[in-house]
Amino acid sequence: MSRVSATFSVSLPPKMVDELERARKQEHRTRSEFVREALRQYMGWGAQLRRIRERIAELPEEDPTAEEIEAIEEGQRAFREGKFITVDKFRHAVGRRSQQPRRKKSQARSGR
Repeated sequence: MSRVSATFSVSLPPKMVDELERARKQEHRTRSEFVREALRQYMGWGAQLRRIRERIAELPEEDPTAEEIEAIEEGQRAFREGKFITVDKFRHAVGRRSQQPRRKKSQARSGR
């Protein structure tokens, strides 16, 4: 009688084992079910990534304009000189701006 599936062992670091156990329990799955689904997802992403790369390779390439080259060079100079902000600083600044108090509505509109 032949087996329908193959059995093999995998070594994982303890932290990954803990994450796997926590995730599989949340989803009420066995280890085998969880790993099979993870592998299906991984292999599916690989095929999708290959298709995306093929589509990108088909895209026409264009030479940059003189203005685009100058803008790139200007950006590189500014970066070398430290004239930039990090994404975290940008997010912080944008987030803080959105938390400023709003103006009160006029009295004429509030008497509905």
